[in-house]
Amino acid sequence: MAATKIQKRYLLAIEQGNYDIIPGKFYVRAFIKQYAEAVGLNPEQLFEEFRKDVPSTYNDEVSDKLSNIKPQRELPKPASKVLELLPTILIIGGILVVIAIIYVIVQAVNHDSGQKNNQAAPQQSESKYEVSKDSSLAKDQKKKEKASSDDQEKSSEKDDSSKDSSKDDEDVSLKATNTEGSTTTYEVSGAEEMELTISASQASWLRVRDESGKVLKMGELKDGESFKTDLTDLSQVDIRLGNASGIDIKVNDETLKYELDPKNTMTQNIVIVNKGKEKSS
Repeated sequence: MAATKIQKRYLLAIEQGNYDIIPGKFYVRAFIKQYAEAVGLNPEQLFEEFRKDVPSTYNDEVSDKLSNIKPQRELPKPASKVLELLPTILIIGGILVVIAIIYVIVQAVNHDSGQKNNQAAPQQSESKYEVSKDSSLAKDQKKKEKASSDDQEKSSEKDDSSKDSSKDDEDVSLKATNTEGSTTTYEVSGAEEMELTISASQASWLRVRDESGKVLKMGELKDGESFKTDLTDLSQVDIRLGNASGIDIKVNDETLKYELDPKNTMTQNIVIVNKGKEKSS
């Protein structure tokens, strides 16, 4: 008893096979093992011989359950072969896809180059049949072109001269009608076509607006520069001058005479009212 340190009632229970009073299956097996070793028996051999009588521990139950589990069925040989060949099949498929893409790209490039060659072909064929510059046909063609150009220049000169003569024949009247502060109003009449010309003998800032307030010109007019606009279809033009002493204003060939001395009043507003063909009294 002292050798095993097991209570007497547990030893009696082991001898009688009454394992229910022992707390837990683990202690049953532990007590049997100590008891067997104390009397000189092989505990493992006892456990094997009385396997059905001695309670098993959790590990023994798990090992028994695992031994009872049936192994999974192996795949049939054809299926296993297909799985083995699957990587090779995927690689071959990828190579075929790449080849197909390259083929499509090459065909597209060849198609585009063929179209460009077809477009360039007519131009090359035309250049092969160019007429020689020294041939009689080329000389006749040049003569005709020169004659046509001369006729056009003569016709243009006639038109210009007729316009100039019509402007010269019409007398333009440009006179001041009112002056308030630095603003002078002028009326122009006597011609169907009127052209306003502003020339700078000195650099000057200016702004030109029509009757609706639309800006026709704004900025610096440098020495020697000029600004022209058609007054024919405009009823009124407002001109703002920063340096009136360096600005000359004309309507056709009629020069505007400043009512205010530009040397004393350099900044001026000039309003030109277009009376058209109507003659002013």
